[in-house]
Amino acid sequence: VAEAWGLRRVPVAGGAGDQAAGAIGAGVVDRSRTSLSLGTSGVLFVADAEYRANPERAVHSFCHCLPDTWHRMSVILSAASCLAWAAPLLGFRDVPALLAAVEADGRPADVLFLPYLSGERTPHNDASAKGVFFGLHHDTDPAALGRAVLEGVAYAFADARDVLFGRDEAPGEIAVIGGGSRSGLWGRILASVLDEELTYRAAAEVGPALGAARLARLAVTGEAPAAVATAPPATDVVVPDTRLRERYAEGLPRYRALYAALREEFRRGAES
Repeated sequence: VAEAWGLRRVPVAGGAGDQAAGAIGAGVVDRSRTSLSLGTSGVLFVADAEYRANPERAVHSFCHCLPDTWHRMSVILSAASCLAWAAPLLGFRDVPALLAAVEADGRPADVLFLPYLSGERTPHNDASAKGVFFGLHHDTDPAALGRAVLEGVAYAFADARDVLFGRDEAPGEIAVIGGGSRSGLWGRILASVLDEELTYRAAAEVGPALGAARLARLAVTGEAPAAVATAPPATDVVVPDTRLRERYAEGLPRYRALYAALREEFRRGAES
């Protein structure tokens, strides 16, 4: 092609999938940093020097897009897509309007939401799982349901975190990327559910594009990956809210128990 088009010395760069590229954009090159992607789906991604698989809990383990490096990731199939689904259903003009109503309301949700609108991968690997609102009553309003959606996705990330790292490994810095990183409200909920600080860095919402550009630079210049795939400047650090953290510590077991109680019903429904 280069000869036919009259191009000279065309470098060919190895590319990456969206999550691996996003990780390069966020500086996730070793186990000291984890990326949390709030896109259509949700992903926790960490680089590793070794291949460490956990297929029983639907944890992915693949070659990273950097030499001699592996990566592990937990995947929840519906994250920001839950908000895109919920906003018109609840009568909001768009997702920003939903978020504004939830923030203005300010009340913690007393409704649980299972965000399994497309089934779930990590940790259940259950294609038959469905989305669920649980605990509706006469006082439940659109803002309460909107907050339940935000919290349900955060609970799903807690499941994803626990199987990715287990009890003996810490995630290090958690860098938030993806379109959902624009919501400070969601960041506070996530930090409080996970009981972890979340770091927001420049260009977080375009991390995969930045990562792809960095891979092209590496192919052209031959620089050391560690010198190019650095973390962008931090723009914010979100810490857990003490009151929310205590409340979510009680809510997470209920969230998990709800899926366990409905698992067989999901499967029977899929078979009928």
